[in-house]
Amino acid sequence: MFKQKFKHQLYLGFFAKTLLFISCCLLPQLMFGIVKLPKLVGDNMVLQRNVNLPIWGTAAVGENVTVTFNGQTHSTVTPASGKWRITLTPLTAGGPFTMSVQGSNTITLTNVLIGDVYLASGQSNMELEFDYGTASSFYADEIATSSNSNIRQFKVSKSVIAATDDVSATPYGWQSAAPANMRHFSMVAYFFARDLYSKYGVPIGIINSTYGGTIIEAWISHEGLINFPDLYNQSPPSIADTNPSILHNAMISPLLNCKFKGVLWYQGESNVSNAFEYRNLFPALIEDFRTKFNEPNLPFLYVQLANYSGVTEPQQTSQIAELREAQALAQTIGNTAMVVSHETGLSGVDIHPIWKLPIALRLSAAAQNRIYGETNIAYVSPSYQSSVVSGNKMIVTFKNVGTGLNKVGSVLNQFTIAGADKVYKTATATIIGTNTVEVSAATVASPMYVRYAWADNPRNANLYNSFYLPAESFRSDQPSESVSYTAMPFTNGNLVVTRYGDGNALPATDTTVPIFLDEYSSAGAKRNVNRPMPNIAGNYGAGISNLISGRHSFGVEALLSLSENKKFLAFAANNMTVGLPVNAVGSKTIAVLAADGALNTNTTANWGVARMATVSNDLSRVYYISQTQGLSFVPYQSTGANVVLAAGENGYRSAAIYNGQLYVSTGTSPTTQNYAEVTRQVSTVGAGMPTANTQTLMPLPGLPTNEIVRQFIFLSTTGNNNYDLFYGVTESNKLIKYKLVSGTWVAKGSVTVGSVVSLTGKMDGANAILYSTTLNSSNFASTLVKIEDPAASNSTLSTNVVNVIATAATNTYFKGVAFAPENSDISTLPVELNNFEGAMNMQGVKLNWETSQERNAAYFEVWRADDGVAFRNIGSVKAAGNSDIKKTYSFTDFNPAQGINYYQLKQVDLDGKSAPSKIVAVNSGLVSNIFKVAQTSATNLTLTITAVRHSLTNLTITNMMGQKVYDGKVVLNNGLNSLQITPINLLTGIYILQAVVDGKNNNIKFYLNQQF
Repeated sequence: MFKQKFKHQLYLGFFAKTLLFISCCLLPQLMFGIVKLPKLVGDNMVLQRNVNLPIWGTAAVGENVTVTFNGQTHSTVTPASGKWRITLTPLTAGGPFTMSVQGSNTITLTNVLIGDVYLASGQSNMELEFDYGTASSFYADEIATSSNSNIRQFKVSKSVIAATDDVSATPYGWQSAAPANMRHFSMVAYFFARDLYSKYGVPIGIINSTYGGTIIEAWISHEGLINFPDLYNQSPPSIADTNPSILHNAMISPLLNCKFKGVLWYQGESNVSNAFEYRNLFPALIEDFRTKFNEPNLPFLYVQLANYSGVTEPQQTSQIAELREAQALAQTIGNTAMVVSHETGLSGVDIHPIWKLPIALRLSAAAQNRIYGETNIAYVSPSYQSSVVSGNKMIVTFKNVGTGLNKVGSVLNQFTIAGADKVYKTATATIIGTNTVEVSAATVASPMYVRYAWADNPRNANLYNSFYLPAESFRSDQPSESVSYTAMPFTNGNLVVTRYGDGNALPATDTTVPIFLDEYSSAGAKRNVNRPMPNIAGNYGAGISNLISGRHSFGVEALLSLSENKKFLAFAANNMTVGLPVNAVGSKTIAVLAADGALNTNTTANWGVARMATVSNDLSRVYYISQTQGLSFVPYQSTGANVVLAAGENGYRSAAIYNGQLYVSTGTSPTTQNYAEVTRQVSTVGAGMPTANTQTLMPLPGLPTNEIVRQFIFLSTTGNNNYDLFYGVTESNKLIKYKLVSGTWVAKGSVTVGSVVSLTGKMDGANAILYSTTLNSSNFASTLVKIEDPAASNSTLSTNVVNVIATAATNTYFKGVAFAPENSDISTLPVELNNFEGAMNMQGVKLNWETSQERNAAYFEVWRADDGVAFRNIGSVKAAGNSDIKKTYSFTDFNPAQGINYYQLKQVDLDGKSAPSKIVAVNSGLVSNIFKVAQTSATNLTLTITAVRHSLTNLTITNMMGQKVYDGKVVLNNGLNSLQITPINLLTGIYILQAVVDGKNNNIKFYLNQQF
């Protein structure tokens, strides 16, 4: 009996295992069963013409699925995933057609069209339908005549729930344009489609995936945010439409099998608070869409923000204008097009202007030009090209003007102008040429900056091109991070060249241009280029307080000088913003750099066009040559305290210090009421390194008095400081050589170096190696050349070869040259952490830090402690690795403790070494600042609110269209309050809860699910 019972149990166990095995094998069939199609693949759909076209769905594993459409038949076997896919070969426009999908069951799709399909996405201004506000009456005629079965829309339902295979349920499916359906159609997308269809007669399909009130970060995939560590590393504790990637996962990812002719994008209102970040986020979105849809050149047409909010004239700051500026910058991305809309808000204050027709027509024109190849169709608005000061006026030049600029109305509006104080005044503007506007204001005597339509609501902006496309808003004082200075270490033995210009068209002569310090090897190979000097106001690194810009001319300003001990590199330039005319009057900056790249610009002089500067070994002496005054002593890190040592209008060329003695080269300058005569010579200046009084120049015996020496050097053939060789470059385009013999300098020949500007050199054994820059005064062609003088102690220059080792790029040219500074006392850490700080925001504690350079960096660990002692790791952020430019990082702690939180970074190198940062403390404020909502049933919400005083407050809930759907009063007591409310008839979606607590307005978005 015992044996039988045991045998029976064995049978039961075997049977149970067998059932489990069979059920696991059949699980995909149980999940997918019959052939199913996603909602996008349905009756009335529009498919993209002229491309390989996927059709996809689900079925039982191993089931054969056959798709028949328009003369094509394709079959596939459903794989283990239960997800099948076939590809139709390219089809021409037409229809309607019928599609058959057959497996164990058969699905027949009818009324299918082949045409052009566009993805319309973004926030509410793309979403707005014909039933919004007064749109139905405003567009009554358009709605009444909208019937067109060749224009169709598929509306993706709003969702924050991740999906990969299908969109959330939509009640409409594919709909044809018709009066009864227009309340579901995007106004922008419909008018765009209508215009294209009227032109080409090709069916147009719109897939409308939009969500009002959303930020761009939510539309970018997780992978697309890899360059934004703070966003990439977020793990939000709850579902919200503000979470990074959440809308991409819910509303874009299910569309990735679709093929599109292009993308229509209208978004940005929800990002005005981080407009500068949008400069990077928007290009990241475009790249992400193209990557995810596997279309590297997917056309991307977008709308610049319309005018809205209150009117202020003139408006000094505008986040909305900054967002428009960020959008405009994206036009440099290939196969993109932007349309301007800042005059389309008829009411002027509504963030949702209903006048969408002109926006759609401009998008259509962009599509006709960029997508359909009709390059004669204009869509590009006039935009800022340049501006120059002319007396008390500014002349602004525009591009993309067609046959000329026009104004609508009698007076040109929305121009403002400012002087050095950057306080903008309303200006008078007049079109004075095909592409130029003259701007002035009676209250701005010395203008420097100009703006147009730089406001939240420039509703009366009225400058257009000949195609009546509105001019883009702009500001000439636009900030740019790319010109901020970042310390980059120099490499011993490299040459350093002052390079003028960034490659853009050179400005008018005698206006300022950006200066870069570029490094080259001794053979002319680029080693470390694009080290910009700080030439834009407001974008300095730590310790930088003065601008450095060049004067576009043939002159010899910005000649480089290396201190005798090779520790400090110096040059003089203008303390002016790039783009301004250069005047003799004004502050001049003397820049001093060390081997680690550290830059000091705290020394300024106050006269003349800057020519050059040189410094002593200990920085106790700074000498400056200007065209106007001659030679001055300038105390290091002083402002405008120069002491003139030797005066002469346009008489002084260069200076140098050797063995504690100051030397100078001079040209010719006649005697004047203020200055003594100056003659051609190379001289000592007084005794040693003077700092006061007028000094006597003592010519060096034997050196030429018939040549003007632009720059000179002394070298020693004995390897010490007994200098016995003199080399100089002259204004007659020669490299000259002299040898010291018995106290007199004896000529040792010369060699012609055309258009020579500067000189440096060194001994290499018995040989002298010399380097110069050249600059053609007519076309600004420029080179870096090398001349070798073998056995220099006894040789004579004559037939020495001048070798060009580097050539300046187009629209750039070289000025000074010197060897890189060495022997810096400042060591370079693997990671130089500039700052580390934290602050509470709506999501938690946000930490920000910045590095000036990184070497061998792996990642940053983020540590937190409640007591400042017992730290624990709460996350990490990947480091750049090796970088010589400024990098910014951030990390959000979504679950900080109540009260004070202590944070510390641990910098970890690739070799495993680590070092801690300083500790920062942040008060989370959670004890007295809780405002949360949670859904507890299909209709009930639980609110958790802290208050510090007893009060009766009003609770309101609004939907994303701004409509109030709940209004009630609750009593709040001191401390933590838990409240239950039951709103009636709320549909699934996003809502905003709002209440005043302790005198402060609080609001929070939440997601309500009727299927709870």
